[in-house]
Amino acid sequence: MKKKVPMICNIVSVVLVIAFIVKNVVDYSKYTSTLNSAPFYVWILANALYLIIPAIILFAVGAIIKKNQ
Repeated sequence: MKKKVPMICNIVSVVLVIAFIVKNVVDYSKYTSTLNSAPFYVWILANALYLIIPAIILFAVGAIIKKNQ
């Protein structure tokens, strides 16, 4: 099982990055500058906070575990 943990971390990390891209495309299609007071880059930063940062953390955890094996 220990050999599968880094692979699972990397797969979940890639899924989170793909979800970030898809979510930004969906948000952009729904975004209307006249109805939203926040610029679109704020939406991208919020998506990065929820998706990219956990992806980076998971990737780092997977790399550390693989290095220690």
